[in-house]
Amino acid sequence: MYRWRTVLLLAALAFLLVPAGVAQAQNYSFTLDREVVDVWIEPDGTLRLAYAFTFSCDVGADPIDVVDVGLPNEFVPTAYVRAEANGESLYGIVPSPYVQPGVAVYLGDQAIRPGQSGTVQVWIEGVERVIYEDSQDPNYASVEFSPTWFDGNLVHGSTDLTVRFHFPPGVQPEEPRWHAGPAGWPQEQPETYRDVEEGRIVYRWTNPSAHPDRQYIFGVSFPRTYVPARAIQKAPSPVLKALEALGRFLINPLVLVGAFIVAVVVLSHRAQARRRLAYLPPQMKVEGVGIKRGLTAVEAAIVLETPLNKVLTMILFGLLKKGALSVLQNDPLRLQVNEPRPEGLHPYEEDFLAAIDEKGALQEKKLQEMMIALVKEVNNKMKGFSRKETVAYYRDIIRRAWEQVEGAQTPEVRSRAFDEGLEWTLLDDDFEQRTERTFREGPVYIPTWWGHYRPWAVPAGPTPSSGPVTIPGADFAARVVRGVSDTAGRIVRSITGFTGGVTQVTNPPPRPSYSGTSRSGGSCACACACACAGCACACAGGGR
Repeated sequence: MYRWRTVLLLAALAFLLVPAGVAQAQNYSFTLDREVVDVWIEPDGTLRLAYAFTFSCDVGADPIDVVDVGLPNEFVPTAYVRAEANGESLYGIVPSPYVQPGVAVYLGDQAIRPGQSGTVQVWIEGVERVIYEDSQDPNYASVEFSPTWFDGNLVHGSTDLTVRFHFPPGVQPEEPRWHAGPAGWPQEQPETYRDVEEGRIVYRWTNPSAHPDRQYIFGVSFPRTYVPARAIQKAPSPVLKALEALGRFLINPLVLVGAFIVAVVVLSHRAQARRRLAYLPPQMKVEGVGIKRGLTAVEAAIVLETPLNKVLTMILFGLLKKGALSVLQNDPLRLQVNEPRPEGLHPYEEDFLAAIDEKGALQEKKLQEMMIALVKEVNNKMKGFSRKETVAYYRDIIRRAWEQVEGAQTPEVRSRAFDEGLEWTLLDDDFEQRTERTFREGPVYIPTWWGHYRPWAVPAGPTPSSGPVTIPGADFAARVVRGVSDTAGRIVRSITGFTGGVTQVTNPPPRPSYSGTSRSGGSCACACACACAGCACACAGGGR
């Protein structure tokens, strides 16, 4: 009897001695529906951060009563952090026992109950020692930032993630540079715009299907003159960078999976190839107001970011129509400049003619110089106007050009409409198919300039003095489609290489982030192993 009493007493005593956190283990389970992060680079060289988290607490789980948010470094006092939940101020902000450096934000009576959703906002000011020298350009400074992510054992589903960098006042649209984005991110480059209220240039990354438990690193560079020199940190030694890279290698088991490595390499190669084709200057994507009217079809093609081999083909056919040149040979392409030249040629047309050497071949280097000048000229014309509205305007012109051709009642009117609107209809992505459908039946009146395009293949028939030349519509459509396709394919040797040479000048690529390391240097002391150096590292937290 006494023996059993002793056992029960010891058992009760043991229960009382168990820590409350173990005896009453909490069962967090939630989704992070949306996360919006704003990063302001202030003129004094500090960062100001703003988080907006929208959580949904699972039915049957414990309420979300605390959110852990990583801090960029250990130099941020908790007094610099404030928070709200559902519009109500929160005062329980203390150092986090789970995320170091980080803060635990207690929601109090604003805790998010099972089956409910709520928004938690966190503001962090005065973040120092996060701007570093740009390792590739001594005139630039750089910042890399990793938003807070959450424990995969607690969070599930996907997150609509938005990250915005606000550059210091005075930074011009063409000055900042973006670093290579996170692996698997849907955007090749951030959206660029000017904030209406503050007048600052903003880079925006968005992903509606981000992983809430994954770290994403974003980086930017900007002229160092916009922040005090004392605020810019020195880059670390190569040895430290190597140790950081080695550490990331050792703690990341995915790097051991050969298939994963191959996939990353392939995707990276494809992304770089697509990047080389993006020749529009970033400042052209800064939205202004209103439509830029009066552009030629070729200039509109630049605004539409049409592949450059197609733009060159448009210029060539425009010069053929004006009688400024003739095609002497199709494969390889050989051209002849006709004299006297017609008056009123556009500068890009004059430059195109100047790129033809004495053998009739096109000199790609001069064509690249012509395209660079054309892109810059269009960029100047677009300043202050809305690219989005302008694109819609010229797409409507393309649509109406085809409507005039397809709606013509006679072969003569249809042929004339096609001839007059050729440069615009060429801009249609469905040009080949629509040409074949439109001219499938009935005759076509051969344009007067056709002899300049194929002087060796003018169809037999009456001479121009005795009347216009006609051929079956299907035959004409096949010739036009084949001619445009052949010209676009032969006008330059490699469209990727050609466009890459233009892009290098008009839209220079960002400095590489060296496989995830910081381009700027430094070291983050985040307990969640922030992979960047010189970054504002915000780490895992939320719901413990």
